[in-house]
Amino acid sequence: MMMFAMVSLLVGMVLGQRFSVLILVPGIGLALVVTIVAGIARADAAWPIILTSAAVITSLQIGYLAGIAIRHLLVAGRARRSHANPLNASMPARRPAH
Repeated sequence: MMMFAMVSLLVGMVLGQRFSVLILVPGIGLALVVTIVAGIARADAAWPIILTSAAVITSLQIGYLAGIAIRHLLVAGRARRSHANPLNASMPARRPAH
């Protein structure tokens, strides 16, 4: 169960970096299918499959929020650097004359 939750946390972070929130709908659907199939393959009872599915979905959403936060911090850092010295950000570097 913990392995599925950790993997879904990392997948959620990647999805948060690249996609909008609508990607969570197919992501949650795929996570549900994978956890149910894995639970049936291991011959688990219904409650462990349900708990694993809930943990995976929650980890996916928390990872998505963490990915958005990381993306926001990276964009804010780039914007701060470009606003700190606007001449260097907008003009190409000059080569010395020989």
